[in-house]
Amino acid sequence: MNSSIKEKINGTAIKLFLDRGYAQVTIKDICEACGITKPTFYKYAGSKENLILDLYDITIHQLLIDNYLFLKTATHYEQLLLVFHTLISETAKYGPDLFSQMFISNLTSDHHSLDMRENLTKLCVAIIEESQQAGEIGVKGDAAAIYRGIAHMFTGYECLWCIKKGAYEWEAEFFESLEELLDVREDLKKTDTKGRKAGK
Repeated sequence: MNSSIKEKINGTAIKLFLDRGYAQVTIKDICEACGITKPTFYKYAGSKENLILDLYDITIHQLLIDNYLFLKTATHYEQLLLVFHTLISETAKYGPDLFSQMFISNLTSDHHSLDMRENLTKLCVAIIEESQQAGEIGVKGDAAAIYRGIAHMFTGYECLWCIKKGAYEWEAEFFESLEELLDVREDLKKTDTKGRKAGK
């Protein structure tokens, strides 16, 4: 498969979706914007729906390739906050319309868009384990199970954001819930939505 053609189709389609809305963009629109024929589109993209099924992979990409991201943090717990702040920021770039379409597609048939991503899971589990060992969070037990709970809570808040068509400030509520669930040490509490201590 010619990856450059696929990437061009994906990038062009996402831009059109953001500009016009998913429902208002046709395959013909995408083909014309890319300068390709419909047979080429179907060969490399398969369907319009396929173009929004990997939104989670797009949102975690920057997080996983930025080797200097965590140098900005003072504690392991702040690293976890930074992970989810980055995910929320990247999610917001694509808006509730595209994520709603992704949810709908997966409710119709499981395309595995919501499956746990191995690299992100390993990263977060390691951070939770370090936070436990450093006494930054009081919650005990298996870090992998704790992360699964957090990840599904994140998806729940994200889904509600989609249902309310973006008219819901879910970031602050998510971090408040995270703080309570992890039993965060007192001096690390009251963080703002960017994972920094309030007042700093």
